[in-house]
Amino acid sequence: MEKLLAKGLGADLDPDPILFPHRYADPGDAEVAAFIAASFAFGGVLQIRRFLERLFGALAPSPFVALTASRPVPPGAVAGMAHRFISEEGVHRFLCVIRESLLACGSLEELYLRGRGGDAPDLRRDLARFLEWFRRQWGNSLPRQRDFLFPRPERGSACKRHNLFLRWMVRGPDGVDLGLWKVVSPRNLIVPLDTHMAQMGERLALTRRKTRDWRMAEEITGALSAVRPEDPVAFDYPLTRIGILRVCTIRRKGHCSSCPLSPICRRKTRQGK
Repeated sequence: MEKLLAKGLGADLDPDPILFPHRYADPGDAEVAAFIAASFAFGGVLQIRRFLERLFGALAPSPFVALTASRPVPPGAVAGMAHRFISEEGVHRFLCVIRESLLACGSLEELYLRGRGGDAPDLRRDLARFLEWFRRQWGNSLPRQRDFLFPRPERGSACKRHNLFLRWMVRGPDGVDLGLWKVVSPRNLIVPLDTHMAQMGERLALTRRKTRDWRMAEEITGALSAVRPEDPVAFDYPLTRIGILRVCTIRRKGHCSSCPLSPICRRKTRQGK
């Protein structure tokens, strides 16, 4: 596993949505851009990128300034910017609740910290409180869109996109993740559980679970912690890139030997052994 990190698989960030926060030198802009990019990181990668290019274009040159200006971003600024089942009205409402959080707390990190209060750190509980704040500000309109954009880890949701945001904010800086937050330790992060990570978890015997939920994410993270306890989520980016970039050759019989994970993959083809 450590050799996978050493290879630097996918050092080119394209087409990962983390490209967008990397465009901003100011930490406030990068934090806001990361939350927006991670929140809409669902669907095909090209579809995600096209949508985010348009959305950040509407917030140019500074998403933080655009969202904290004396006048909020008008609905017309995001006209036609639906993303999959998130309507343009939902996109606008999403920007409004980010604005409210920034005006109330100054940063998303401060909002996360305030949700923790005086309690000892607990990532699942703290993330639940963080997302609950946004749901309350959103209100009762468009409930399906609200609950998708701000899911409930306390009810078992894997919260892939928000664990992705935390990875970007907490780990690094290392050329991929930004390392802007100090309120969470890298050793306490949970892997962002998407299709690619779930497949890797099964192929590398990191989990026995079949349901892609918070417990599966915890189980995979626990297995990775045995290799790198201080930073288990370091493996997330290179592992998922194997799926995103179609490096995995299981379906092309006889080619598994070209995969960097072939020595430890339990599903490699017989010809590839």
